[in-house]
Formats: sequence, structure tokens, C-alpha cells
Amino acid sequence: MHRPKKVVVNKKRSVYTYSELWHASNCVLKSGIENPTGCSWQFLSSILLTAFSFEAYLNHVGQRTIKCWEQLERLPPWSKFELLCESLEITFPDGTGKRPLQTVTKLLDFRNTIAHGKSLEIVANPETRDVNDNLDHYLGQRTLTSWEEMIQTKDFPERVREDVKLVITNIHDARKDEKEHLFTMGMQFYSATLAQESRS
Repeated sequence: MHRPKKVVVNKKRSVYTYSELWHASNCVLKSGIENPTGCSWQFLSSILLTAFSFEAYLNHVGQRTIKCWEQLERLPPWSKFELLCESLEITFPDGTGKRPLQTVTKLLDFRNTIAHGKSLEIVANPETRDVNDNLDHYLGQRTLTSWEEMIQTKDFPERVREDVKLVITNIHDARKDEKEHLFTMGMQFYSATLAQESRS
């Protein structure tokens, strides 16, 4: 019986983690917008994935820009961001008082709150309300933490994507290394070579 020929297959793929996370953030955001039931958890996921994408981009650029980046990888994301801005001579004239940096600081606070989550009790301020049909609805509404308030609508998840994209674009434009297209998904290369048959 004739044996099938064999080939040696080689594969190589470039993975831009920041891009993968960026696209994932958009997917869950769209899902939350399109499916209102449980959308707050989709919005939560989108915000966190945007934060992870931002930090992954800082690491992506940092290792190409600053020689000792491996020793700096344990720094908080904001410190990494400031180092890269200084190294690449990037300025944001309005600082953290206005968008986009105002949003980025809120995003990183949100990320840290979730990453280091703690149980807590929320005590709402007493209110005087009318006894009417709306009272039952009001009593059933959950008292929310500040981070829960940020995931009730699409507003904050959309805002962080918009402002993080602006900040990343500024960094990308200032890069002096050979750079990929921003948010590209990377490339995969492969080859198949006919295997040499051993003669028995």
C-alpha cells in the first residue's frame, strides 16, 4: 500500500496583545448595547478590557523605546505612561483636568478598584418619599457603589474607548521605531516542505 507523502510544517505568528484586547473590548460593548438584559456586565467587561489594552500598549511600546523596560514592567500603568510620554516628548496641555487624560485616570482607578475588590456595606442617606405607586419601584432599586454606577449605561465604556484611542494614537504617532499599523491583529506565516523519506 502506498504511504501518503509527508510535509514539515512551520508556523510563525505575530501577536499584538493590545490589539486583541482592544477588539475584545469592542465586541462585549456592542453585545451590551444590543442586548439590554445583563448589559451592565458587558459594560464592566468592556471597560476592563480597554484598561488592559491600554497597559498592553504601554508595554508594547515600552520594550521598543526604553532599554531597561523589563525592570520597569512592575510599575503601575500611570507611571509607565508618564515615562513613555517623557521619553517620546508627548504632552497633553490640559493634563488630568480634562479629557482625554481625565478619562484615563478614571479608567485606571476603576481597574484598580475591581482588581483589588473588597466587600463593603453601602448606607444610603435617608430620604422622605411620597407613598404612591412609585414607592415599591424605588424600594427595589439597588444602592450602587461608584463603580456600579459607571456600568449602568454605555456612556462610560464608550467614553473610555474614545479617549484611550486618542491617547494611544498620540503615543503611536510619536514612536520612532518601526511600527505596525495601529490596532492591527498581527500576521501569521507558514510553510510546508516535503519531508525527505528515509530509505529502509
